[in-house]
Amino acid sequence: MPDGTPADWLQAADADEVHLAFPREVYDDLQSVLFPDEDHPFHGMNERGAFAILAKSTGASRVTYIVEDVVHPESSDDLSLNRGSTSDDGVGQSTGGGFIESLFGGNSDSDIAGSDSMLGYQFSEDYHERAIEHAQERGGGIIRVHTQPGGVTASSIDTKSAARVYKEDEGRLPPGAPFGAAITNSDGDWSMRVYEPTRDSDEPTVTHADAVRIIGPTPGRPALEKQQTGSRSSAGSEVNAEEQDSTIQLWGSDGQAVLGELTVGVVGCGGVGSILAEDLARLGVGELVFVDFDRLERANFNRAQGAQRIEVEQERLKTRVAERVAHESATAEPFATRVVDGSVVEDDPEYMAVPNLLDCDIILSGVDAARPRQVLGALARAHCIPVIDGGSRLHAADDGVLEPEAKVETAVAGPGWPCFECQRVWRQEDVDWESDHPEFRGERGYVDGGVDPDEEDRDPSVIGVNKIVAGLMQLRLFGVVLGVVDGVESTLRLRLKDVDTNWSTKWGCKPSCDAPRIGVGDREQLPTGTDWAMRYERDDIEMPELKTQDASGLVDDDLLGE
Repeated sequence: MPDGTPADWLQAADADEVHLAFPREVYDDLQSVLFPDEDHPFHGMNERGAFAILAKSTGASRVTYIVEDVVHPESSDDLSLNRGSTSDDGVGQSTGGGFIESLFGGNSDSDIAGSDSMLGYQFSEDYHERAIEHAQERGGGIIRVHTQPGGVTASSIDTKSAARVYKEDEGRLPPGAPFGAAITNSDGDWSMRVYEPTRDSDEPTVTHADAVRIIGPTPGRPALEKQQTGSRSSAGSEVNAEEQDSTIQLWGSDGQAVLGELTVGVVGCGGVGSILAEDLARLGVGELVFVDFDRLERANFNRAQGAQRIEVEQERLKTRVAERVAHESATAEPFATRVVDGSVVEDDPEYMAVPNLLDCDIILSGVDAARPRQVLGALARAHCIPVIDGGSRLHAADDGVLEPEAKVETAVAGPGWPCFECQRVWRQEDVDWESDHPEFRGERGYVDGGVDPDEEDRDPSVIGVNKIVAGLMQLRLFGVVLGVVDGVESTLRLRLKDVDTNWSTKWGCKPSCDAPRIGVGDREQLPTGTDWAMRYERDDIEMPELKTQDASGLVDDDLLGE
């Protein structure tokens, strides 16, 4: 990621889109405070509120604010009904000590019903201080959430009171930490505002969120729910009932509209990714982001769906072929694509793919290497973006007959799913091997002399098996975003020798797992570095004089003759 604090990279006011995101577990926790059962001290109050910790996730054109933890009120004393007078600026005055002037309600909008909305609620100073301390401990920011009956439009009083608290809290929060305010109701509607410093002005810049995402598996609902909320949101994709007749019969026009609102990342545009490029476009996905650095050649033409022989002769980048095929196949209107001719692993701004992937709602990965899987798994957790990984392993005997361990495997990572390492999607020994320069790589270890990268064995790949992988990944996509599959298991495997034998595995993270915390956003340092495979392919970098120990460029002390 770029140097500096997250706030230096992209402000909400300058972003094309602003999202509010919740890991499902955090969302449910917040709902238990805002809409409590009858045993809760807040039960029966028409308006309730809570503080929560907020993280920032900065993409290339989208900024997402992730609610990573809820600061629970300790008693009903932490939230007080304001029955005082009203100041000149419309902000209620507390009738007693101990409450900050951070009014809920006071909203006179015509779509707000209920007498309490004209009175409002306030947070206690003690509760506010606990929220600040918790934000400082975690290194995050703060969001103030409250409910109101009826609509969720913020009044001028809501905006002004939050702006005043933002100015008071700005110096007490960690550098670059975000500050927001949100309103919700019992129907599940949301609005959210981000407060940021304004150059040459004491008043903060206020930016409204365009969408809310809730991420994580739960019974009876999609594992990714996306709700458009803001005035800057696009009109969305139009559903062509004629072109999508068969899919609409399955999941309806509303489900088709969900696909049209999605931005899906496709990492790896080879055997599996080239199939996904065409299929996702035909399905009506609204935007696709393609990531790869490799080029077409005769050796991979047999599994590059949609590629033309002239493109092989031209050695076209796989991303450009995928983009062409997607536009020729797209059924969503409008339809957009983005290409990143680089690497998930790279942290060089010229080649880095992570910022564009942080603009995605979900990512599908068809890479066949450990390091990008490691990065994507960390991204899925820290930035709350589900990642579906897929691949095959074709073991065959000398006579060409598949062995029992030949398999297709897909896995899902993100909030509510185990990490990719614990699902055995990648192994540290493979990451270490790939972190070395290609000309120094041995057979899965550091050996004198290394091997010629051009002579490294390729894993067998067959387009028919790739289609099985891509099909299972799409089925899992439908389960995550449409809920058409009853539950989305973490790992799904299919044995290929006997196709009747298939099984899913419910993985869980090990007690010793050190995967990134869920929802911390930009505060998580992703394991990016130098993608030596890409640099070697591009003939972009000189051969180092000494073997590297890892992607950070450290020198192997054993080679220095200690």
